[in-house]
Amino acid sequence: MLYEQLLFSELRLAAVSFDTAPLCEENLIKAMTVNEELLALGYTLAPKDIVVLAKSDGLTGFADRIRSDIGDVKAAPMYPDFPSQVMETDEAVFRFHQLLHYLSTYGVEEITGMPVTRGWLPDMQQTEKLEPDDTLLSAKTLALIDRSEQYITPYRRIMTKTERVTDKELMMIRECAEQLPAEALAGVTVTFKQNLLPVFQSIFADGVLSSAQKLICLHAICQHTGDVWKCMDYALTRTRFHFRTSQKRLIVKLLESYPIGDFRENLVISGKKRERTILMLQYLDFNMYSRKPEYAAAVAELRAGRLRSWESQVKRMVAEKAPEVLEVYAARPGMMLRHLTYLMRNGYSLTDIFSAIAPNAARLKTQTLVSLVSFFSRDEANELPESRYQEAVQLRLMLRQLLRLRLSANETPLKQKKVCIRMPEYDLSLSTVSTGDKSSEGGYIRSGIAYRIPENARYIRFFVYWNDKERVDVDLHGAAFSTEGEEIDIGWNAKFKSGELVFSGDITHSDAAEYIDLDLETAKKTLRHVSLNINLYSGHDSFREIDECFVGIMAVSKTGTDIKLYDPKNCFFTHYLTGDYRTLNYGYIDVQNRVLIFDGKPDPSRSYYGTAPRNNAFSLREYLEILFAAQGAEAVSEPGQADVILVMGKPAAENELSLIDSNFFMESE
Repeated sequence: MLYEQLLFSELRLAAVSFDTAPLCEENLIKAMTVNEELLALGYTLAPKDIVVLAKSDGLTGFADRIRSDIGDVKAAPMYPDFPSQVMETDEAVFRFHQLLHYLSTYGVEEITGMPVTRGWLPDMQQTEKLEPDDTLLSAKTLALIDRSEQYITPYRRIMTKTERVTDKELMMIRECAEQLPAEALAGVTVTFKQNLLPVFQSIFADGVLSSAQKLICLHAICQHTGDVWKCMDYALTRTRFHFRTSQKRLIVKLLESYPIGDFRENLVISGKKRERTILMLQYLDFNMYSRKPEYAAAVAELRAGRLRSWESQVKRMVAEKAPEVLEVYAARPGMMLRHLTYLMRNGYSLTDIFSAIAPNAARLKTQTLVSLVSFFSRDEANELPESRYQEAVQLRLMLRQLLRLRLSANETPLKQKKVCIRMPEYDLSLSTVSTGDKSSEGGYIRSGIAYRIPENARYIRFFVYWNDKERVDVDLHGAAFSTEGEEIDIGWNAKFKSGELVFSGDITHSDAAEYIDLDLETAKKTLRHVSLNINLYSGHDSFREIDECFVGIMAVSKTGTDIKLYDPKNCFFTHYLTGDYRTLNYGYIDVQNRVLIFDGKPDPSRSYYGTAPRNNAFSLREYLEILFAAQGAEAVSEPGQADVILVMGKPAAENELSLIDSNFFMESE
């Protein structure tokens, strides 16, 4: 069940068995009826997948299955007819209710020393809530895959992305690695090296494969000995620094299966890593199991300090002002990219640096370029000393040129095509391209994307439901900045309502829900932005330990007492929190521009204001403009004029291309 939920939440996929039933009118009608049920949940199938579902044995119960994957708020808040009951409650009454609730949980535990499962709540009227709100958001497309492909397809899609996997993607990869045969794992080239670790460990620790089979598979997934050292370090820590003899022999054989030049080069990547490599060689008993003298000789040079890293050699050349140093750097353009400021500050002109690196731009990683462009485009650059500010401006311009060169080397479906960008739900100018700073909580739409708040949405609702076998206290907090610069706090340790925000009450036991509503009509006159935070106050050390913690942000147009408080079709995004932290800046609302942005970054300081909108000068719109220019694509405004329609989520038609599924943020291939 967990894997199916992750398949849905991270990739918007559902697995069914294809072609197990005949296509008939009855089943097709049933599938169309199921799709109507999905629309009520905020999702839809593409026409071709409705046919697939009609021919699948997964047709019966499919909507219930997706409903379960979406998540639910299974408890009422402290004031069940929120927000009206809170708005009508006097502050003294509200505080008295909270005091009684705290006494019934923390107070009783303090006095008696006995744990409390559930606390006192005010006996408030609870109207039956049957009426759904208006449909405010467009349905999100959900795609089907054959159940026989439910492990290899996600594995291939995640592991071929040039970026670090999120925590939830890692959970999926571990499951895939357990279910797939080693040869299937070995058949997928892992692009981002850090993602190799769990796959290597799965093959390395396999109790079924022979050593010869493991050697073949591990050599296939590790492109060079640098990958082996990284993975071996990971494996060592998981065996408490003890390998069996067979494992030592296997690793030594694996290292000696690569060319000697590769082995020597990766023995000492940097002085910092030298000592760690020597330590790992000791745990391997390398000299005992080595069968190739030239490899043993390289290890002896390393231990004697005679093997110098490439980095130390080029830094010595820079110090000596060697004229050929840029040519040496250009042979490793990724390293040159990381040393740009170092080279500039040692007297090398940006023009000469660009001339050296530009011919090798196709070998650069898009992710690194995007990260650097974003870094040198930040607002903070304006606060640098004049010399550093000018340096940042020059670097930003050069990096954009390199990004265009890099993207022009890619063969994409956009090349020389007419392309329509159809993403009305998002503000691309206010969206940022998150790379290494994306949320570990994952989700299909990554952090940094700005959702447009529909004009007919009167409120934004932040909600959480949590449950655990023990008493757990989860808190919501809203931190706002007024147009005058005043700070306004709503939550357990602050106001419970203002003219713009209202809080449903702080519940301190499990199987509970909390809400914060923002009135957009009132807020647009008084507020600039609102940060929305969630905190684990007590009960466990991190969200990872809670049995269930379901959180999200929703658009609302009606708030009558009979209107459902939680309506999945109007949720911008939701997450089951599983991270190893206690507090999260979940998202923020740019009130004046009517956009909502998922952030999902831990906030150890509990500052609450840490997610203030960042006017990053490098937006998703600018990234796409560079991509279009690099690919010779022509932007058109009407879908009917386009060869390709670029969408954010799952494609619903043959000529649609997903920005996310194709990972255009990092590869654009």
